[in-house]
Amino acid sequence: MCAQPAPPDRPAVLPDNTGRATPEVPPRAPRSRITPIQWVGLAALLLLLLNQMGLLQLSNPTSALGLLNAQLPRFVGLVLAITVHEFSHGFVATLFGDSLPRRVGRLTLNPLKHLDPIGTLMILVGPIGWGRPMPINPAEMRNPNLGWAMSSLAGPVSNLLAATLVAALYAVLSGSLDPVVFRYVATYILINVLLAVFNLIPIPPLDGFGFVFGLAPQPLKVLLLPLQRYGMFILLAMLFLPQLRPVMDTFIGTGLQLILPPLEDVCGCSLRLA
Repeated sequence: MCAQPAPPDRPAVLPDNTGRATPEVPPRAPRSRITPIQWVGLAALLLLLLNQMGLLQLSNPTSALGLLNAQLPRFVGLVLAITVHEFSHGFVATLFGDSLPRRVGRLTLNPLKHLDPIGTLMILVGPIGWGRPMPINPAEMRNPNLGWAMSSLAGPVSNLLAATLVAALYAVLSGSLDPVVFRYVATYILINVLLAVFNLIPIPPLDGFGFVFGLAPQPLKVLLLPLQRYGMFILLAMLFLPQLRPVMDTFIGTGLQLILPPLEDVCGCSLRLA
């Protein structure tokens, strides 16, 4: 979920074996893609097949639509929270002078620009999901170290601000809202808080590490640098190894205990849905 430094652009020319610059080989012509009309046709065939199998009954909790209806608040909440999270990384980076997020078209609140294909699939079928890391270029920033730290911190902070704003709006409008809306509101608030707390873990590629690394003095940066190579393995171990999972649970549980009670006071409701 964190902002990731982008690799340098590829050169327009490449040196050959003699040391002379030769033009880069042009890319291959793209293969033919499925047209939008063909996608619609495939979707219609899939719906017909599911209907024949009896899987499109909304009242049936085990049907495809029944499961989608039950998971819709979580899906909507994750998509919106990830969008706010990634946009905020890029927005703060641009405040420090980085033009990369804007140049690659990521400085937008359009969810389609921030969703990762595999991460979105996991939102639909799994307990977690993720978005495309926001590319940043600290070398363009007026203060690279502080800019990297603040752009990393911007993601979790934006999620907490979004949760607080929605909680305040619900407190004002709850009397005129349909009770069904509460599940979407509570789920969105919980997801934003969980996303913020989880990303504050100081392990790469999470934002907590980006914040610490950006503010660390140079000698400490040298010591932390190898973690960028092995951080993902450490994170997966903390998620799935029974010996390390209590460390993750303690960190997240402590964060929830600190953040959720004030938000419940703001919205005047209980957010314990999980």
